[in-house]
Amino acid sequence: MKHIDLNGGLVMVTGGGGAIGSAIAMESAQAGAAVAVCDINECAAKKVADAIQRKGGKATAFRIDVRDRNDVDAVTAQAVEQLGPLHGLVTAAGVLRTGGITTQGEEDWSSVMAVNVDGTMHAVRAAIPYLENSKGAIVTLGSVSAFIGSNDGGAYTTSKGAVLSFTYAAAGELASRGIRVNNVAPGWVNGGFTHQALAISDHPDQLRDQAKQLHALGRMAEPTDVANAVVWLLSDQASFVTGSMLLVDGGFMIQHKS
Repeated sequence: MKHIDLNGGLVMVTGGGGAIGSAIAMESAQAGAAVAVCDINECAAKKVADAIQRKGGKATAFRIDVRDRNDVDAVTAQAVEQLGPLHGLVTAAGVLRTGGITTQGEEDWSSVMAVNVDGTMHAVRAAIPYLENSKGAIVTLGSVSAFIGSNDGGAYTTSKGAVLSFTYAAAGELASRGIRVNNVAPGWVNGGFTHQALAISDHPDQLRDQAKQLHALGRMAEPTDVANAVVWLLSDQASFVTGSMLLVDGGFMIQHKS
């Protein structure tokens, strides 16, 4: 069976210092890619890049503010200059701000849109000229939240719905330029936002059990579960896959159709 091979190319990961982003960076490096680990938290990005280097991989950390188009353009150019031709982009940068539709402040709403939606668009726009040369691939990070309602998740749900629609638009526009664009939508993940929720919960064990029960497989995803799907979509094994949304949700959606 053919193994996933990302040798000879650069994978750029925004949000690369986070739980999911770092797993994507690590798995991309294991598949042979050079990795640009990009995050607004430069210290977190450097820890991931260092870990890749200790395992014999090639990686460099970059501070990036995905809200700033000029910064994204500059970091993308630096990454290509230092690490070689860009073959893959993963937009894993994201924030979660909870609040009801009538109670959430404008600043929190705007920050979610600026990072999750505008940040995705900025990264994709910056990468297009490089990916057109390599006939590369883009994977955006979505969420099952795009398909469900909740009492205090309106901003995040809206942002992930927008990211999915943007993915479809980009896939249609960029196919003629040889660039594939897909979306990976996880359920609850054992890391990142889930750990933030557990840290402030009065009943973390109960919350963890509830999160597990939301999935037909009876557990949350590990970050590597999401990373494996992303790396596959970046690879030639998915060469005829574009404009798709891949649920990595352990059966969450089959239990939450309504």
